Amino acid sequence: MRKGMSLFLAAVTMAATVAGASVCEVHADGKELRFLDVSPSETRQKYYEETFAKFEEETGISVSYESVPWDDAANKITVLGASGQLPDVMTVWSGWLGQYTSAGWVIPLDDYVGETRGEYTDAVNKLLWRSEEDRYGHIYTVPDGLMVKGVYYRTDWAEEAGLNLDPTKGWDYDDYFDAVAKLTNKDEKHYGASYRGARGALDPLLVYLQSFTDGNTYDQEGNIQINSDECLEAFKKWTDVYLNGYAPEDAINWGFTEMVDNFTGGLTGTLINDSEVLPTCAQNMEEGTWGVMPMPKSTKDGKIYNTINAPYAYSISGNSENPDEAWKLIEFMTNAENNIEYCKLTGEIPIKKDVENDDTYGTDGPYAAFVEQMNDPDLAVPTTFGPFDYTDLHQGMFHEEIQKYLLGDEDAETALTTITDELQSRMKQFIEENPDTKVETALTLK
Repeated sequence: MRKGMSLFLAAVTMAATVAGASVCEVHADGKELRFLDVSPSETRQKYYEETFAKFEEETGISVSYESVPWDDAANKITVLGASGQLPDVMTVWSGWLGQYTSAGWVIPLDDYVGETRGEYTDAVNKLLWRSEEDRYGHIYTVPDGLMVKGVYYRTDWAEEAGLNLDPTKGWDYDDYFDAVAKLTNKDEKHYGASYRGARGALDPLLVYLQSFTDGNTYDQEGNIQINSDECLEAFKKWTDVYLNGYAPEDAINWGFTEMVDNFTGGLTGTLINDSEVLPTCAQNMEEGTWGVMPMPKSTKDGKIYNTINAPYAYSISGNSENPDEAWKLIEFMTNAENNIEYCKLTGEIPIKKDVENDDTYGTDGPYAAFVEQMNDPDLAVPTTFGPFDYTDLHQGMFHEEIQKYLLGDEDAETALTTITDELQSRMKQFIEENPDTKVETALTLK
């Protein structure tokens, strides 16, 4: 791990230097595309502008970079879509596709992908695209990179607590909850977990609930599965991490940023998150004080239920007057050279087979725990909240109901039932309106 991390840090430094270079101004009398980034940062903007300059030099097609902060992105795209002003290419989150496909705000990419489909990894083909095809009938996005979750942990705290955590041997959820408890030492201001209490709070909890339902949110008739007595007890066990004091009191308001900052800052001992956090840990934590465990296995069936996704994906909007040129841009951004540079900057895993063997992503590299999970025969990717639009629920009711329980304003059964009843209602309505709907099931690489 030490050698791999040293190589990784060198790669990050080199890539950051490239990304930070001045944008080469190239003027051409070609068509112009608009590109929207929904997760802007200085590093991302410089990378994209540099890449767009190279694209213009090769094709004569210019690209204007636009951005909107993540917290405002869903609302901004809704306004642009309703007014017919969407950009040609935009980065989107998979949870928005129900709304965007039904509104015609994104176009199918099946014909564009065509015979090049074999160039993409099995994870893209058999998981991400199969999921889109099952839910929406077509491929609508090309992932910017792949992410799989792991459990970041403080190796030094674990040693002090007498925990023997071995990433190569794995663990189950009972082991995880035990570790969270043992890593908590309030006298030293050590808490066992970076607990997500704000928006997105249901995301990791859903995966834990699905470890009791074979990875499925609904059965084949569309009946909700995560409202059983077994799932209610699992709901309580998960939220006990907060209620038992294994997370700071203000974690009820934590989102992504607070979770990461408090792990790298030394307040919490574990962090469940995607591979994108790895560069942040490498740059802000002392080498040898942290590591990555795979996600815990189900205590019911022994499988690893883990999301493999793209944090963002490229799509062509229904408003684009130049979809062919927009596809050329997506192809360019995801070619081997550009994709691997991008993934090293963002902490993702490349989407094409011809970059899978890069040392950064090998068995001795810093991403080993993530890559090994993606090849684990016991891995199953659970289903989503559903094929319908649930953007409003994700931005509000999901975490608000959990917070009500954590604050003592309602009991656990009420919180879980309120959430599952709304999901059930929307699923039934969707099936009634789309009688040919194929209910998605948990996916594997087999």
